[in-house]
Amino acid sequence: NVDVRPRGVPAAAGVDLPELNLRTYVSRDGEPGVYFFSLDAAGALGVVGARLFHRLPYYYADIEIAATDRGIAFTSERRHPGAAPARFVGTYEPVGDSFTPDPDSLAGFLTEHYRYYTTARDGTLRYADIDHEPWTLRAATATVETNTLFEANGFEPPAGSPVCYYSRGVDIASSRNRRWE
Repeated sequence: NVDVRPRGVPAAAGVDLPELNLRTYVSRDGEPGVYFFSLDAAGALGVVGARLFHRLPYYYADIEIAATDRGIAFTSERRHPGAAPARFVGTYEPVGDSFTPDPDSLAGFLTEHYRYYTTARDGTLRYADIDHEPWTLRAATATVETNTLFEANGFEPPAGSPVCYYSRGVDIASSRNRRWE
């Protein structure tokens, strides 16, 4: 889950969305950030708001998260009108103790970004600055049964095994989305 809200708005007013995203890590003119290819989320209202106000590539999806005897089962089926179909089915389980990653570690690299980038429908590069506390993580194991997110975004699926971390989430405050000039 992700809880996103504009800067200056109390955390309780944020939108809590079960979400699945495909992203990469980039730097533009020395400004590191996360670039989102797609974000599938369960809340139709949150998806519409994120598309309109943040210009992020959110897609409506049916998402189910359930505790099982094998861990946490996560299923996502994209239902967004006109979008490429995407499905994810997997199970994950946190293992080990909680930790705050060292900024120079892989876990720190994957979580400690304070800007996101995206391409708007008109082809322009957009960005926003984000604030959040450092992530608290746990190592995790995962079994992925189905994952068509890569193909839905025009990529070949990776050949290697995933690197997995678990977090209960963080509150994220975002600046207004701006055009890169």
